[in-house]
Amino acid sequence: MKTDILVDWEKCGDPRECKRCLQVCPQALFIMYSPQWDSDDPDVWRVDVAFTDLCVRCGDCVEVCPDDAITIR
Repeated sequence: MKTDILVDWEKCGDPRECKRCLQVCPQALFIMYSPQWDSDDPDVWRVDVAFTDLCVRCGDCVEVCPDDAITIR
């Protein structure tokens, strides 16, 4: 079964301040990036998912997200 992990960037806020999903994921699936690495604009930074095939569907990322920005299906 394929797992989709979706991050709603509109809800996510500034991932540089939060980083909860990055810290809690036992499989280290999340990455933080910006197409403009020198940018201080929080709207430019994104959290996204790499290696979705390694997801164990524990739901820790969904549970820890303060903005309800992560969905697993």
